[in-house]
Amino acid sequence: MLLPKVLTLFLLALHQLCFVNAFTDYLLKKCHQSGFCHRNREYSGNIAKSFNHYYSLNEDSLKYSEAENVLHGIVEKLIPSKNADDITINLPFTLRFMQEGTSVRFTIDEERAPTENLPDYISLRRYNETSKWAFDEHAPLSADFASVKKGHSWFRSDKVTFLNKAGTLKIEILRKSFLLNIYYNGRLSLVINDRSFLNIEHLRSKEENFKNLLPEESSFNMFKDSFEYSKDDTLPFGPESIAVDFTFKNYENLYGIPEHADSLRLRDTSEDEPYRLFNVDVFEYTVKSTSPMYGSIPFMLATNPRSSVGLFWVNAADTWIDIKYDRHDSKTHWISESGIVDVVLFFGDTPADILEAYTELTGRSVLPSLASIGYHQCRWNYNDELDVLTVDSEMDRAHIPYDYIWLDLEYTDEKKFFTWNPSAFPDPERLLGRLKRLGRQLVILIDPHIKTGYEISKAIIERGAAVRDPLQGTFFGECWPGTSVWIDTFSRNAQILWSSFLKTLVSATNLHIWNDMNEPSIFSGPETTAPKDLLHEGGFEERSVHNVYGLTVHETTYHSMKEIFSGEDLRPFILTRAFFAGSQRTAATWTGDNVANWNYLGISIPMCLSNNIVGMPFIGADIAGFSGDPEPELLIRWYQAGLWYPFFRGHAHIDTKRREPYLLEEPVKSLVRDAIQLRYSLLPTLYTAFQKTSTSGVPIMKPMFFEKPNFCQLYGVDDQFYIGDTGILVKPVVEKGITQVEFLLAPGIYYDLFTLEPFITSYEEPEKYSVAADLGKIPALLEGGHIIVKRDNYRRSAKLLRNDPFTLVIAPNRNADAVGEIYVDDGETFAYQRGIYLKSVFQLKNGKIITCVPEHVPPNQEFVGTTTINRINVALDGNDVSIKDTVNITQGAECRIATVTKKRPNTAIIENVQLRFNESWTINF
Repeated sequence: MLLPKVLTLFLLALHQLCFVNAFTDYLLKKCHQSGFCHRNREYSGNIAKSFNHYYSLNEDSLKYSEAENVLHGIVEKLIPSKNADDITINLPFTLRFMQEGTSVRFTIDEERAPTENLPDYISLRRYNETSKWAFDEHAPLSADFASVKKGHSWFRSDKVTFLNKAGTLKIEILRKSFLLNIYYNGRLSLVINDRSFLNIEHLRSKEENFKNLLPEESSFNMFKDSFEYSKDDTLPFGPESIAVDFTFKNYENLYGIPEHADSLRLRDTSEDEPYRLFNVDVFEYTVKSTSPMYGSIPFMLATNPRSSVGLFWVNAADTWIDIKYDRHDSKTHWISESGIVDVVLFFGDTPADILEAYTELTGRSVLPSLASIGYHQCRWNYNDELDVLTVDSEMDRAHIPYDYIWLDLEYTDEKKFFTWNPSAFPDPERLLGRLKRLGRQLVILIDPHIKTGYEISKAIIERGAAVRDPLQGTFFGECWPGTSVWIDTFSRNAQILWSSFLKTLVSATNLHIWNDMNEPSIFSGPETTAPKDLLHEGGFEERSVHNVYGLTVHETTYHSMKEIFSGEDLRPFILTRAFFAGSQRTAATWTGDNVANWNYLGISIPMCLSNNIVGMPFIGADIAGFSGDPEPELLIRWYQAGLWYPFFRGHAHIDTKRREPYLLEEPVKSLVRDAIQLRYSLLPTLYTAFQKTSTSGVPIMKPMFFEKPNFCQLYGVDDQFYIGDTGILVKPVVEKGITQVEFLLAPGIYYDLFTLEPFITSYEEPEKYSVAADLGKIPALLEGGHIIVKRDNYRRSAKLLRNDPFTLVIAPNRNADAVGEIYVDDGETFAYQRGIYLKSVFQLKNGKIITCVPEHVPPNQEFVGTTTINRINVALDGNDVSIKDTVNITQGAECRIATVTKKRPNTAIIENVQLRFNESWTINF
């Protein structure tokens, strides 16, 4: 039903007011206000006192399917009764090994009998299709058990044990209490349901609710929602939450479950609000909070110096996670509003092992175009074509490189997506053509809410492609355009329709898409998002699929754009605000509507790190704060920090002062320009890091504990980080007035990234080292043992660097060794998937010889551009490297001598070497 016009205007005004006064937390539920969170927290407290067990595994139900490599059984929930027969609820259970036996997946569902209380257009079954969206289509989903004792007598014991083929993973199931012990390499690593918090709220009518309650259960809000802003939400199934407790044995550090504006290491929530995963629109979100944000990835990592465990809760419903650090163990309690229990557990020696397995299951991060890891210039909004072209030319005039320019909402005709404002952008093709001359790209905003009353929304309604209300009519809500409908991209029909809209809009191949507000954000909805009783394809409620909706939108957009670009084989760029596990396959993201103050700069580092260690590395934060006007020092420091974000974008609110880099006063402009130019000089190294994460899952922003898991002192560090496997170590300045920073360095040799001045640490434990960080200094080191690749020439865009030579920077370790690599392809097409790429490894051995060994050389090398290395910089102090005035170069049959110059006492420069890294060569000192 359409809202009255007065109410519509009021809601829009209220949302605009939020943009002035920041997000109001009272719009979001706390755990005690959420029926299912409140009930499960109370249940867990009561169970902890009663020590009762209500769930068991029926031994007669256990059957092993050799065809599927899956164990099937029935978990029985027993509800005792004093005055009648006990009630038994059957909960189908599966268990399987995955990924060559290094991972385990188990599920618990519910057998539901048909009921007259539900209309036939609502699906009766619990939603069990989250994995369809989260898992990569090529992921290995099962592996053999090591051995299975066949015959009924096998199950005549309270304990059932399974081993993987390698013998590294053992699972014990205690049937009578349904407790699972999982051992990795002989050590107990994880215990499931050891506190008996398992709770499956089974289907029952309101009239029969009392006799279906366990003694420890609360009936709070089982059939209604009393929260002020969602009290109109209907609950056709009544209570249907699921909850399980997991105890990580001898693990004292937990990470992951983004998105939260909080520390990298997850906090203890036992006396506070649990972490909540529920995609919502939170303008100027609260810093240092467990409150939900725009994205949700229900993946948690536990690690210590010996081993690591990953837990993937495959559920897209509203989810709360409690954490309690208890001596040497970490105890967690996972609670979701609906769906099934579907859990994948990963076991390995290091955090990298876990992330590699997790991203094998959910998909690697897409390899972006080279241009998309350059600088992006954005504002809400650039007014018209002239404004865009002025920014374009002024950036060039100021010698500030950039690759992408963005258009926010106002480019449209009266906020109607898939249209252009005819007075401001009369000829989009002309604009795109002018940008393309220098290899530049344009990004436009397209959200899933579509204004009513024009051809796009009419088509969505007529084709049955809209999200529906509880009575199966088209749902209408309020967002920026006013009254709108929402595309239901769970539906194949809607996906095809969405693609057709994009095809009518896009013909230029340098136009890309920004999917914003896709949580979905609904101004008239509860908690700033969709009512949970809305209906999607298949008759499933919003409550069961909510957190994966944004993924369906951006994934549909990506595949549509890929098809549109297929003629030129180009890679699309998609930015999404809402995300879920698997979003990394098709999109980048950012930390949303932040504020121009120091707190938001500081929190951006652990936020980006958290996303990186859960497989979604292409992330950044709006520089220098979306809302508000940054002071000059903050603006400088944010660019100096932001150049290390995988996604590097300056963005600003419509009410802020213009702050494009070329408009800044000196010396601010020069310092910002230096930061952006540094990003471009490091593009070869960064692109190599992106390629590596696209094949192995390695984070681009890598936490200290991830790189050095043997040192417990580094497990709480979240203000310094490595860039992939490059050895670059960064500690951005995130506080006002700072002129030096303290790095916490593991044993080894480190060099100032710019001067190659060495820092030599002890041989045993991490130590703190002070590094100068005045306003013109970016605190960045290069760890000994690494070689990085740069391009030193200034160019206006990434594409224009194509024919510029490279520089090697060699940082020897204590043994005077170093290694590095470079990956190069055409930077814009999918030809790399057909073998058209170049990858080479550089190595310094014993401080006496530098070698280049190509690992993969394409048959057609013109696609990768120049491969010439013109200069090699070698750090000297603190190691056994000794270079004379000349070196001997051998490349193929050619032998020649090159001169060496000393720049400062700690750097040797081999100039004009004219070597190519698509060929093998050697330099002898």
